Amino acid sequence: MLVTLDYQSPRMELRHLRYFVAVAEELSFRKAAQRLNISRPALSKQVKDLEDEIAVKLLDRDTVSVSLTKAGELFLEDSQKLLVLAEQAIERANQAQSGHRGKLRIGSVGIIATDFLPTTLKIFHQKYPGVEVAFVEMLPAEQLDALAKGRIDIGFAYGKEVLNITSLRSLCVVHSVYGVAVSRQHPLADRKALTLREIRGETLLCLGGDGRSSHREAICQFYTDEGIRPSKVRSVEGFDSMVTLIAADQGISLFPHALDLANQGVVIIPITATQTDLDFHMWAVWQRHLPSHHIKHFVQLLEERVQGSREGGSFSEPLTGPAMKQRETQNRN
Repeated sequence: MLVTLDYQSPRMELRHLRYFVAVAEELSFRKAAQRLNISRPALSKQVKDLEDEIAVKLLDRDTVSVSLTKAGELFLEDSQKLLVLAEQAIERANQAQSGHRGKLRIGSVGIIATDFLPTTLKIFHQKYPGVEVAFVEMLPAEQLDALAKGRIDIGFAYGKEVLNITSLRSLCVVHSVYGVAVSRQHPLADRKALTLREIRGETLLCLGGDGRSSHREAICQFYTDEGIRPSKVRSVEGFDSMVTLIAADQGISLFPHALDLANQGVVIIPITATQTDLDFHMWAVWQRHLPSHHIKHFVQLLEERVQGSREGGSFSEPLTGPAMKQRETQNRN
């Protein structure tokens, strides 16, 4: 035997609460109808429908007056609270849609972002205090995958290869050149410039584990372009660990001049190269399809910061390598 039950869910809607609250506050169907800009008969029917729906008598009414029952008094308190919550929900949704409320998840990139990120975050918080900014600790090599999987909203990537990823939009936030990072006590620390050939006997430290490392690939390419090979390459997990090893004379590395490591006992010496391009780029990246207002607002502030750095002359470091030689030739001519 097949048994079916005819079940109807409650049909009380927010408009029923608004109508009831108006009548309860005015204690007059006429005044409430004027306040709501609807007809008195329509208002009376809506309130009666509400009472029928919840099976509770809320109002005592006759041809002269309207008063609340005991149940109506309690229902009025709760209805007023519900309407306030509904208005707040609508406001929060509108703010989220316009980028004034919500959460923005950013991939962490450490010390290299100190030139532009703290100021940008401060302005962003002043303009959009309802948006919570969360930093997700991960290596730059992990951030493209995190973007694709929706774990972060904005990430950072190195190198120009990111420009070939059609699913992403990008903004160059750091443009510098690589130099040789050595400890302050290293015999080469006082040199004004170095060639890669002069340091090929040093232990070369590269950021990243045994897998793919953009830092290692970039450095090894520099050596290859110059026709030499480093004597020993060592991978190091974590930027802080690498800086500590360099400061302790356990090896050297190649870092962009944009990094200021003087307080950590490390100096960065310019490189004179003849064949390789030593430019360093760091890009803010985000998904091209339907970026949220949070992302748009944050990227706009990044663009303003980058533009200000360009105009102030701090966006790019001095040229080295082929670019330096080209500039010197132009100056001589």
